Amino acid sequence: MPLSEPEDSALYFVDFGDFASSVDSIQIQRGVGTSTVGAASYGGSINFASLEVKDRRELLGTIGTGSFDSNRGSLAFQSGRVGPGLAFYGRASYQGTDGFRDHSGVIQRSVFYGATRQGDRSFFKLFGFSGREKTQLAFLAVEKDVLEKDLRTNPLSPAERDRFGQDFVQAQFTRALGDSSSLAVQGYYNGAGGWYRLWDGPAQATLLQYELDWHFLGGLVTFKRTRGRLSLTAGAHFNDFTSEHGQRDIGADLRNYTNHGHKNEANGFAKLGYDLGRWHLYGDGQLRWARFRYEGALDLGAVDWTFLNPKVGLRYDLTGALGVYASAGKATREPSRSDMLAGEDNPTIRYDLRAVHPERVWDFEAGLDYRTPALSLQANAYAMEFKNEIALTGELSEIGLPLRRNVDRSHRRGLELDATWRLLPSLRLKGSANLSRNRIRTWTQFYDVYDPDGNYLESFGQAHRDVDPLLTPPFVGNLGAEWAPVKGLAVSAFGRYVAKAYLDNTRNETTTTPGFWNLDATAVLGLGRWIKAGQPRLRVQVNNVFDNRRIFASGYSYLYYTRDAGGGQTLTGTPYYYPLATRAVFVGLDLKL
Repeated sequence: MPLSEPEDSALYFVDFGDFASSVDSIQIQRGVGTSTVGAASYGGSINFASLEVKDRRELLGTIGTGSFDSNRGSLAFQSGRVGPGLAFYGRASYQGTDGFRDHSGVIQRSVFYGATRQGDRSFFKLFGFSGREKTQLAFLAVEKDVLEKDLRTNPLSPAERDRFGQDFVQAQFTRALGDSSSLAVQGYYNGAGGWYRLWDGPAQATLLQYELDWHFLGGLVTFKRTRGRLSLTAGAHFNDFTSEHGQRDIGADLRNYTNHGHKNEANGFAKLGYDLGRWHLYGDGQLRWARFRYEGALDLGAVDWTFLNPKVGLRYDLTGALGVYASAGKATREPSRSDMLAGEDNPTIRYDLRAVHPERVWDFEAGLDYRTPALSLQANAYAMEFKNEIALTGELSEIGLPLRRNVDRSHRRGLELDATWRLLPSLRLKGSANLSRNRIRTWTQFYDVYDPDGNYLESFGQAHRDVDPLLTPPFVGNLGAEWAPVKGLAVSAFGRYVAKAYLDNTRNETTTTPGFWNLDATAVLGLGRWIKAGQPRLRVQVNNVFDNRRIFASGYSYLYYTRDAGGGQTLTGTPYYYPLATRAVFVGLDLKL
C-alpha cells in the first residue's frame, strides 16, 4: 500500500517515529520499478515489508539516551499463536531530542499493531500505526560564514513549530484457488492532520497558523497464477484522496482562507514471467489514470492524465553463481499540487493546471552478479533518459516547499558497484559505489539585478546548456566492516565519501556543497553471561566519529547580479547549507522476555 500522500507525493516519516523497529525488511530500488503492487514507481521506490508476527510469545523492551538530550523507549509484545491460527503484535514507542540545531527539538509518540490469521487455504493480515509528533521547525539553510561562527544556527524562531498526527491501517486477505493460483484483496486508509506556524515576514508582525488535514482511502485486487514455466500476476488498484488546507492568525477564530484538493487514481497492471532453463524473461505493463481537482476561492478546475508504463527484462545464468541481466522500462508521472500552484498553499492567481507537463523517463539497465558463500559482487550500468523532468530549481516556497519546473531533456547515467566479502568467519567487508554523469540539456535561470546600494532593479532569464542537476554528486562511495571477535560482541564501522555537488542548475563553482567523508561506528555487547534474565544487549553508536564540522550535504543558493553606474554587471552567489551534526554518541539497552 502507498504510504506517501498523492497530492504532493510526500512521505512524512516524522509523523510516526521508530518506524524501522516495526518493519521486517527494506528494499530500495532505483529506476522504473515493477507495478505488482499497483502504485506508480518513477525514479525509484522504497518498499517496506511489515513485521512478521511470530509463533511464540515474546516481550521486547528498548531504552536509550544520547547526545543533544536524545531519549527513546519502546515496548513490544508478540502474542504467539492463540486460538484458531491467530497471532497479534503491538509496539508503543517514544522518541525525543533537543536537536543539533538551536530550538529544533522533536517529540514523537507512536503505536504500531498487527494481527494475522492462518487458515488451511487462506491468510489474513492486518497492520497499522498511529503516530503523533511535536517539532520545532528548522527547514531553512544557513550561509557559510554564519555556520563558521555557529554551526547550530537556526534562522527560524522558537515560535515556528508544528503539531501533526497520522493514522494508517491496511488489511489483506489471500485465498488459494488451487495449487497454482491465488487471489488477494487489500484495503487501506491513510489519514493525517495538524498545523504548522510561520511568521508572516522578517518583521515577525503576525504569527500565521497553516492547517492541513487529508484522508486517503484505497483498495487493490491481485490475481496470481503459475503454470509450468509461466507465471502471471494481474490486478487493479483504486484510491481516493481529499485534503483541506487553511490559514489563520494565531488567536483568530476565523480562517484567512480554506481550500481543498481532490485526487483520484485507478490503474490496472499485468506481469508475466517465463523460465526457460538458464533464461528468465519477464514483461510488465501498467495502464494508469489520475485526476486532480482544486476547490477554493479561485476556480482552477480539474486536470486528468492517462499513462501507459511498460517494462521488459531478461536474465541469463552463466553458471550457478554468475548471471547477467538487462531491462528497459518507461514510467510517466504527473506534477504535484505544489508544482501546479508554484508552491503556494492558497493560489493568488489563476494557475493553469496543465502548465507543468507530466515527466517521463526511459530506464535502461544491464549488469552482472556473482554470488558464493564467501563473496558477493554486483555491477549495474544504467541510463535514465528524461523528457519534461520536473526538476528542482534550488528555491523554497514561502511555506518551505522545494520549487520545481519542467526541463525539456535530461539524463542520469552511471555505474553502480556493490560487494560483500566474508574474509574470515568473524569478519565481513562491505562496499558500494556509484559513479555517474548527470546532465540537463538546457536550463533557464532567472536572476535578480540590484544596484550597488542593494536596491532591486529588475529580473531576467539566462539559458545554461549541458549543466549538472543540483544536488547530484558524480561519485558516492561506501566502505565498511563488521567484526564479531568473540561470542556476544559485534563491532561495525561504515565510512562514506560524497563528491561535491552544485546547489543550482548553472554549474556555478561558487555555489557547491563541498566533498566530504564521514565515519559511523556501532558496538553491540550481549550481557547474558553476567545477567541471566532478559537476554540484555548493550548498544553503543557513534555518529561522525572524527567530529567533522564541515559536512554540508545539502542546501540551496541565491544567484544575483549587481549593476554598476556604467551598466556593467557582476554575478554574485550565496550558498546556504544544512550542516550535519557534530560527533554524537547514543547508548541503548535491549531486553527480551
